[in-house]
Amino acid sequence: MGFFDLALVSPHDPKVLHRNKTIQRASGATDILKSAKIYTTLEDALMDNSDNGSEEIICGTGMPVDMFQERPGRNYVEPRTFFEQLVNNNDDTTNHDRGNDDELVRRIAFIFGSEKTGMDESDMDKCHYMLGIPTNPKFGSLNLASAVQLIAYDWRMALGYYDTE
Repeated sequence: MGFFDLALVSPHDPKVLHRNKTIQRASGATDILKSAKIYTTLEDALMDNSDNGSEEIICGTGMPVDMFQERPGRNYVEPRTFFEQLVNNNDDTTNHDRGNDDELVRRIAFIFGSEKTGMDESDMDKCHYMLGIPTNPKFGSLNLASAVQLIAYDWRMALGYYDTE
């Protein structure tokens, strides 16, 4: 899907990246697992993955309506629309570098919460934007793998990295 950096923050299983089950499910992306890093805190992950202090956009993901707890109101943006605007407007808040294939590379961090509870409020506060994947309002929950796949697909399509025909 075009993602190359993976950072896990305090996973339930600290050895998850080395488990046979994880490696089997990586399905051709074992290079990403090998270079993945585990961090104790989100702050450490964001600091270590920033491009030498250059500004990046931090996007959290979540449900606009939480079925389990009351959350203060947040402005959620629909990922596909947001990504298209970001790419088309050549937003000044992004760091533009040319990669080896001369494609435009943008520094962006996508933060996903845990499968069970999602992102907590303090992690949401670190985000410049909150992405809300449109779902059925009566049951807005997606499992983590589905949410990652949808965000990755929409970002890849906005960048135009791969032919679709």
